Amino acid sequence: MLGAKIETLGVDPQNGSVVVLLRTENDKLLPIVIGPLEAHHIVVALQGEKPPRPLTPDLLLSVMEMLQAKLKRVEIIDLKEGTFYARLILEHRGIELEVDARPSDAMALALRAGAPILVAEEVVEKAGVEEASLKPHGAAEA
Repeated sequence: MLGAKIETLGVDPQNGSVVVLLRTENDKLLPIVIGPLEAHHIVVALQGEKPPRPLTPDLLLSVMEMLQAKLKRVEIIDLKEGTFYARLILEHRGIELEVDARPSDAMALALRAGAPILVAEEVVEKAGVEEASLKPHGAAEA
Protein backbone atom coordinates (compact mmCIF):
# COMPACT_ATOMS: atom_id res chain seq x y z
CA MET A 1 0.00 0.00 0.00
CA LEU A 2 1.15 3.51 -0.84
CA GLY A 3 0.31 6.60 1.16
CA ALA A 4 -1.64 9.26 -0.73
CA LYS A 5 -2.86 12.82 -0.25
CA ILE A 6 -5.58 14.73 -2.03
CA GLU A 7 -3.78 16.99 -4.49
CA THR A 8 -6.76 18.84 -5.95
CA LEU A 9 -10.28 18.56 -7.29
CA GLY A 10 -11.29 19.63 -10.75
CA VAL A 11 -13.68 19.18 -13.60
CA ASP A 12 -12.88 17.02 -16.61
CA PRO A 13 -13.27 19.43 -19.56
CA GLN A 14 -14.25 16.60 -21.88
CA ASN A 15 -17.32 15.40 -19.97
CA GLY A 16 -17.89 17.72 -17.00
CA SER A 17 -17.22 15.00 -14.40
CA VAL A 18 -15.72 15.98 -11.06
CA VAL A 19 -12.30 14.41 -10.54
CA VAL A 20 -10.27 14.15 -7.35
CA LEU A 21 -6.54 13.76 -7.88
CA LEU A 22 -4.61 11.78 -5.29
CA ARG A 23 -0.83 12.10 -5.22
CA THR A 24 0.76 8.87 -4.05
CA GLU A 25 4.04 8.66 -2.20
CA ASN A 26 5.72 7.44 -5.40
CA ASP A 27 4.61 10.75 -6.98
CA LYS A 28 1.99 9.29 -9.32
CA LEU A 29 -1.38 10.97 -9.66
CA LEU A 30 -4.51 8.88 -9.35
CA PRO A 31 -7.60 10.50 -10.92
CA ILE A 32 -10.89 9.28 -9.46
CA VAL A 33 -14.23 10.48 -10.81
CA ILE A 34 -16.65 11.38 -8.01
CA GLY A 35 -20.09 12.92 -7.72
CA PRO A 36 -20.66 16.64 -7.12
CA LEU A 37 -22.11 16.09 -3.64
CA GLU A 38 -19.13 14.01 -2.58
CA ALA A 39 -16.82 16.66 -4.05
CA HIS A 40 -18.58 19.24 -1.88
CA HIS A 41 -18.01 17.07 1.21
CA ILE A 42 -14.29 16.86 0.39
CA VAL A 43 -13.92 20.58 -0.37
CA VAL A 44 -15.63 21.55 2.90
CA ALA A 45 -13.13 19.41 4.83
CA LEU A 46 -10.12 20.65 2.84
CA GLN A 47 -11.10 24.25 3.54
CA GLY A 48 -11.70 23.54 7.24
CA GLU A 49 -15.28 24.77 7.07
CA LYS A 50 -17.81 23.81 9.73
CA PRO A 51 -21.29 23.72 8.19
CA PRO A 52 -24.18 24.76 10.47
CA ARG A 53 -25.63 21.24 10.22
CA PRO A 54 -23.57 18.07 9.87
CA LEU A 55 -22.93 16.69 6.41
CA THR A 56 -23.06 12.92 5.98
CA PRO A 57 -19.34 12.36 6.74
CA ASP A 58 -19.65 14.57 9.85
CA LEU A 59 -22.61 12.49 10.99
CA LEU A 60 -20.72 9.23 10.45
CA LEU A 61 -17.71 10.52 12.37
CA SER A 62 -19.97 11.61 15.27
CA VAL A 63 -21.60 8.18 15.40
CA MET A 64 -18.20 6.48 15.32
CA GLU A 65 -16.98 8.68 18.19
CA MET A 66 -20.10 7.90 20.25
CA LEU A 67 -19.48 4.20 19.71
CA GLN A 68 -15.79 4.69 20.59
CA ALA A 69 -14.62 3.55 17.18
CA LYS A 70 -11.68 5.21 15.45
CA LEU A 71 -10.94 5.46 11.75
CA LYS A 72 -7.42 4.03 11.49
CA ARG A 73 -7.05 4.44 7.73
CA VAL A 74 -8.79 4.42 4.38
CA GLU A 75 -7.65 1.95 1.75
CA ILE A 76 -8.40 2.20 -1.95
CA ILE A 77 -8.03 -1.44 -2.77
CA ASP A 78 -9.26 -2.23 -6.27
CA LEU A 79 -10.29 -0.98 -9.68
CA LYS A 80 -12.76 -3.12 -11.62
CA GLU A 81 -14.41 -2.07 -14.87
CA GLY A 82 -13.67 1.59 -14.22
CA THR A 83 -14.98 1.56 -10.63
CA PHE A 84 -12.69 2.12 -7.66
CA TYR A 85 -13.29 0.18 -4.45
CA ALA A 86 -12.31 1.31 -0.97
CA ARG A 87 -12.68 0.29 2.63
CA LEU A 88 -12.59 1.95 5.99
CA ILE A 89 -10.36 0.33 8.58
CA LEU A 90 -11.90 1.03 11.98
CA GLU A 91 -10.61 0.17 15.41
CA HIS A 92 -13.13 -0.66 18.11
CA ARG A 93 -12.03 -2.05 21.47
CA GLY A 94 -8.71 -3.18 20.04
CA ILE A 95 -10.25 -5.00 17.08
CA GLU A 96 -9.81 -3.86 13.49
CA LEU A 97 -12.96 -3.85 11.40
CA GLU A 98 -13.23 -3.45 7.62
CA VAL A 99 -16.17 -1.57 6.12
CA ASP A 100 -16.83 -1.39 2.37
CA ALA A 101 -17.01 2.23 1.16
CA ARG A 102 -16.95 4.37 -1.94
CA PRO A 103 -13.57 6.10 -2.27
CA SER A 104 -15.22 9.55 -2.29
CA ASP A 105 -17.04 8.94 1.00
CA ALA A 106 -13.95 7.33 2.50
CA MET A 107 -11.75 10.30 1.58
CA ALA A 108 -14.25 12.81 2.99
CA LEU A 109 -14.29 10.87 6.26
CA ALA A 110 -10.49 10.48 6.34
CA LEU A 111 -10.04 14.24 6.04
CA ARG A 112 -12.35 14.85 9.00
CA ALA A 113 -10.78 12.11 11.14
CA GLY A 114 -7.19 12.94 10.25
CA ALA A 115 -6.73 9.37 9.02
CA PRO A 116 -4.26 8.33 6.32
CA ILE A 117 -5.36 7.40 2.80
CA LEU A 118 -3.60 4.38 1.32
CA VAL A 119 -3.79 3.04 -2.23
CA ALA A 120 -2.96 -0.50 -3.32
CA GLU A 121 0.09 -0.56 -5.58
CA GLU A 122 -1.86 -2.55 -8.19
CA VAL A 123 -4.44 0.24 -8.39
CA VAL A 124 -1.71 2.84 -8.93
CA GLU A 125 -0.18 0.62 -11.62
CA LYS A 126 -3.55 0.33 -13.40
CA ALA A 127 -4.77 3.92 -13.13
CA GLY A 128 -1.91 6.12 -11.92
CA VAL A 129 -0.55 8.73 -14.30
CA GLU A 130 2.51 10.93 -14.46
CA GLU A 131 1.86 14.60 -13.81
CA ALA A 132 3.18 15.58 -17.26
CA SER A 133 0.48 13.52 -18.96
CA LEU A 134 -2.26 15.62 -17.31
CA LYS A 135 -1.07 18.96 -18.66
CA PRO A 136 -3.21 20.46 -21.43
CA HIS A 137 -1.70 20.13 -24.89
CA GLY A 138 0.52 23.08 -25.62
CA ALA A 139 0.90 24.04 -21.95
CA ALA A 140 4.30 25.47 -21.14
CA GLU A 141 6.46 24.14 -18.33
CA ALA A 142 6.54 26.36 -15.26
